[in-house]
Amino acid sequence: MSTSKISLCLLLCLSFFTCINSDELQILLNLKTSLKDSKSNIFSSWVSNNHFCNFTGITCNSNRSSVQEIELSDRNLTGTVPFDSICQLQALNKLSLGFNSLYGTISKDLNNCVKLQYLDLGNNFFSGSFPDISSLSELQHLYLNLSGFSGVFPWTSLGNMTNLVSLSVGDNPFDPTPFPNQVVKLNKLSWLYLANCSIEGRIPVEIGNLTELINLELSDNNISGEIPSEIGNLVKLWQLELYNNQLSGKLPVGLRNLTNLANFDASANFLQGDLSEVRFLTNLVTLQLFENQFSGEVPAELGKFKKLVNLSLFTNKLTGALPQELGSWADFDFIDVSENLGTMKILLMLQNNFTGEIPASYSNCLTLERFRVSNNSLKGTVPAGIWGLPKVTIIDLALNQIEGSITQDIENAKSLAQLFAGYNRLSGELPEEISKATSLVAIELNNNQFSGKIPASIGELKQLSSLKLQNNMLSGSIPESMGSCDSLSDLNMAHNLLSGQIPSSFGLLPTLNSLILSENKLSGQVAELF
Repeated sequence: MSTSKISLCLLLCLSFFTCINSDELQILLNLKTSLKDSKSNIFSSWVSNNHFCNFTGITCNSNRSSVQEIELSDRNLTGTVPFDSICQLQALNKLSLGFNSLYGTISKDLNNCVKLQYLDLGNNFFSGSFPDISSLSELQHLYLNLSGFSGVFPWTSLGNMTNLVSLSVGDNPFDPTPFPNQVVKLNKLSWLYLANCSIEGRIPVEIGNLTELINLELSDNNISGEIPSEIGNLVKLWQLELYNNQLSGKLPVGLRNLTNLANFDASANFLQGDLSEVRFLTNLVTLQLFENQFSGEVPAELGKFKKLVNLSLFTNKLTGALPQELGSWADFDFIDVSENLGTMKILLMLQNNFTGEIPASYSNCLTLERFRVSNNSLKGTVPAGIWGLPKVTIIDLALNQIEGSITQDIENAKSLAQLFAGYNRLSGELPEEISKATSLVAIELNNNQFSGKIPASIGELKQLSSLKLQNNMLSGSIPESMGSCDSLSDLNMAHNLLSGQIPSSFGLLPTLNSLILSENKLSGQVAELF
């Protein structure tokens, strides 16, 4: 080949790539015009005299001739997306625009982005329906959750996406639809988020074909019928969210196979039967089964679950004693068990028919923030350490048959805001140390057998808004210091043995709305105080 022909060939090639560069540069500059960044200043590098491969958020191919990725998620962007131009980027395989404030409709031009493997439009403010995207057969990740889409979702277009690994289209007000059959054919899926997107009817048994699933979220829909036993095939599941549906029947046989499950929530349904299938799920971190119709006892095995930090079983028909080791979870590989106290944060077991006593091991749960076991049939005394748990914000023991006293340990409960222990058989004197629980907002100890004097130190509780001590056997005078509880709005000490003058300081309480002192031996006129 002659020198002149070689030179001509090089010139033509150079012109070809220059044309490509010029086209792709202009497409990105058009995109910059359509989008506004309110805070991030991400487009400062998007200027015509800069090579587009150097633009922030842009990744090119190896020879820097074509755009492969646009990563502009979570950049405080507003505006509409010009898919008619973006999809002219012939090598584009990733478009990530999630977590912004983009709006408008999605045009059918999106179908021209045929090389896309990753598409994220989630967490935006789009409107209208989402178009059929059957041509995007190479997609592996599709995120459209919480984006404002409505109407009929094009489920049929998923049939071409046989390599789909992540599918997240939840939290959009789509038209009601049965569980889409196209989804259960995507056997490479590892992440499936279909929560709150108007799915109704039954979960198909073919769900068991999705054996690569790690996450399955179907909550906040109108799904009915039983949980299919085939769900036990999903042995890689880490999270299973089914709450707030219309599910019925028992927990399926085979659920025990999901030994990798960390988070299981089937609360707010109509499930019934016992919890025996749960006792094998030893890696659970969160177990939420409240507001169902479960019966029988809580499996003793739950007391050995060392990772469990959130257990909610309230509003069921459960009976029997609580597992004695629940909440301790010491790691016996260590000799010094003081380094292995429980890590439970929340214990919710209200509104059942639990019997027995509160396990002493709960006193070791120094991370516990909410302890609620009200409206059961618990007996015995409260382990002393529970009164003084350092991080607990609510202790709710009401409506049981608990005896004993409130111990001096309560001085350590620096985070305690709500103490509910009414309608029990508690007795003894109220400890002076209750004043050290300085975060207290509400104290309800009514309908017990407390006796002795009301501690004068109670006036130190400056945040106290509600104090209910009615129907006890408290005696002596009402401390004048209670007039220092400047936040007090609701005070009830009726039906006790109190005597002496009604403190004049009550008349200085700025927010007092309700004062009930009847059925005592007090003197003075309440009306004179106000």
